[in-house]
Amino acid sequence: MSAFPARFCIVDDDSEFVEFLADYLRARGADALGFQSAEAFIESGRVAEFDFFIFDLNLGRIDGVDLIALIRAQTNKGILIVSGRMGPDAFNSALAAGADMFINKPVRFDQIYHAVASVARRTGVDKVKQDSPWMFDPEEGRLTSPEGAEVAISPLETRILATLYAAGTAPVPRAQFLDFSSDTQGAHRNLDAAIFRLRRKVEAETGTRPPFRTVHAVGFQMVAPMALKSSLKSGQ
Repeated sequence: MSAFPARFCIVDDDSEFVEFLADYLRARGADALGFQSAEAFIESGRVAEFDFFIFDLNLGRIDGVDLIALIRAQTNKGILIVSGRMGPDAFNSALAAGADMFINKPVRFDQIYHAVASVARRTGVDKVKQDSPWMFDPEEGRLTSPEGAEVAISPLETRILATLYAAGTAPVPRAQFLDFSSDTQGAHRNLDAAIFRLRRKVEAETGTRPPFRTVHAVGFQMVAPMALKSSLKSGQ
């Protein structure tokens, strides 16, 4: 499968799991290197060498969610979480930090293989030129990828993208997206749900990553050029 990554990084404190999964991936034609702690991986300084990352969440002093955010700040390569940590909080935290998919242990290695292939197909399609912008039309409620794939966006999603666009490449604090409400926790949950739906919608309908990312413990940030379609119309 041409989309399957060539070089994997596995970070898990279960040494047998790391060893057996690495052997399995090598048998499927890939290279794999394992680390038993986030600290060991970070200290290796080898982030740029890998095409795909497989992490546990329970990694000791440096939590898996923090490791996801650290990696996502440096690369858009695929991140799969394979963890025994259960519950919606673990799932939501991992995806909000930038993971592409989450599967629970115990798990078969063939399930990991198919999950990796699925993520790789989504994230490896049509690398976009840096000078090709996304087109954002807030009046029509539409986001168009550089390849021309259109995504219909809701009024709330339009407000989110407008806030990101106005900030340029600067990270936007979460509080800036929230309505004035006494229910602060509820507002944060609604924002996370909206960002999650928008991210998955863009990925599903364009075959590529959205032009924004989560900045762990801060908020969200534009990571690709985006132009206002309505402003182009008005300038004609």
